Amino acid sequence: MSEMTQADPEKARPSRSPPGPRTSVVPTIAVVCVLACVPLVWRNDYIVSVLTLGVLSSLMAQSWNLTIGLCGIWNLGQLAIIAIGGYATGILTVELGISAWLALPAGVVAGGLAAAIMVLPVIRLRGIYAALLTFALAEVVRLLILADGTGLTGGRAGLSGVPGLFDRLSYSGSLRASFWLALVLSAAVMLLVRGMVASPLGTGVDRRRQAIVATLFSGLVAGLAGGLYVTYHHGITPNFMALRPLGLLLIMVIVGGLGTVRGPVIGALVVTVLGELLGEAALWRLLALGALLLLVLLVWPAGIDGLLQRCLDKMRAWRKGGKKT
Repeated sequence: MSEMTQADPEKARPSRSPPGPRTSVVPTIAVVCVLACVPLVWRNDYIVSVLTLGVLSSLMAQSWNLTIGLCGIWNLGQLAIIAIGGYATGILTVELGISAWLALPAGVVAGGLAAAIMVLPVIRLRGIYAALLTFALAEVVRLLILADGTGLTGGRAGLSGVPGLFDRLSYSGSLRASFWLALVLSAAVMLLVRGMVASPLGTGVDRRRQAIVATLFSGLVAGLAGGLYVTYHHGITPNFMALRPLGLLLIMVIVGGLGTVRGPVIGALVVTVLGELLGEAALWRLLALGALLLLVLLVWPAGIDGLLQRCLDKMRAWRKGGKKT
């Protein structure tokens, strides 16, 4: 870890190439449509709940990938930013009685403000220093919530009783509606990121401007993910910001493809499904995730997305060669 990417926006270059014909949106839209049909084909609520967790995690992973992957800013405070969005949404609904639909945008704004406060000041710092400072700021947020004795955040017990977005529906109906909403939002964020990367902003030379825009957008997406999380789970606790969830989210980003557009989504779905398949076997889950991370780092450094892209490139080259002959 001593060779961590430098976070100086004037020097750091995102580890991605502008998307063009090689990264058509057609396969992405096709996969989204297939996933959207799953709750209609399988009536099993458990399968839908696992997919919902995976899609929610994909939003979180995408928000982090914007800074740590595309801009090279070693921000270890992302879960705190997501949590701030979640707590803002939850507090507005529980304490003020505001509708969850109206509180959700407030959570998005809270996430953007938290990113501006926590991450923007460190965009000119080098890797390890940015990582330590953002991690320390995240710990301050977690400890402040743990020490809260006013009952506003729920302290150690966490915030509970948060109303959901689809509480008027049955359990199955609410579950499916939550899945479809998260899926649409995750796909929209992915397409927006793709557009940003291909735009003059993403391909330009003003690295500081890129880092500022990416950080603010990352915070907004994080706030959205936090708001969806707290309304889906009807609460949130300070443990959300612990080291274990942080490590799990990092595995999702790296396994899927650090610095790629689709990678965080792929990684989140793969890691979530793998974790659920191993059930309560905590040791085996840890070993499996560790083995998967090691395999990706040693064999597929570009992640699963990079591996899939290589396969698609070889298929295209083979088809072109066949047509010439």
